[in-house]
Amino acid sequence: MRIGLRIVMAGLALFVGSAVEATRGSRPIDTQILLDQLNAARSDPQSYRNGLQQYRGWFHGDLLRYPSLNYDIQTEEGVAVVDETIAWLGRRSPLAAIEPSALLAKAAATHLADQARTGGQGHAGSDGSSPGERVRRVGGGTYVAEIISYGSVDAVDAMRQLIVDDGVTDRGHREIVYNAELRFAGVACGPHPIYGSMCVIDLGVTPDGSWPSTGGGSARRVAR
Repeated sequence: MRIGLRIVMAGLALFVGSAVEATRGSRPIDTQILLDQLNAARSDPQSYRNGLQQYRGWFHGDLLRYPSLNYDIQTEEGVAVVDETIAWLGRRSPLAAIEPSALLAKAAATHLADQARTGGQGHAGSDGSSPGERVRRVGGGTYVAEIISYGSVDAVDAMRQLIVDDGVTDRGHREIVYNAELRFAGVACGPHPIYGSMCVIDLGVTPDGSWPSTGGGSARRVAR
């Protein structure tokens, strides 16, 4: 779905990672590695697609077994969604790299801290705030997108979950990751009392979430 930039962009209400139980006591997720993974997926979708071939080999029907784990993880769509992702990536062209934004990272960190305290999930803060409102509170604009991964084993797993989008009907997280107009991002990762870990990625067309110049033309349109 594509909407005008004047509406706050957001991912789906919740993305619970397939490896929720695996994160208990795991090491913190590195935000720089996650941003690097985002750029690797965008800049070379064909190489990323090839990497998913190995991942699909970890499935047995709907069950996923990570090489480092000694138990299976139940997924919603199983290997079928991995195959669908591989085919989808085969039609993608390389995109420009995402640049880091300290302001967007600060907004992402506020949502992380809120849900670490409350055990909440999704994009609404405990005070009802939206992603755009949180960016505005730290000095930016409201024209942002937000994607969240819960229960990831590491940064590689977090990005893979968002791209594969198991159980998410419209693949909204994947569409945001591969939106060409989103050029800046801030990342925050930390513990979550229910899912073990979470990562928040706030993205914008501009580094502060402000309205981009359109040269007097019609409003540009971006996903979600």
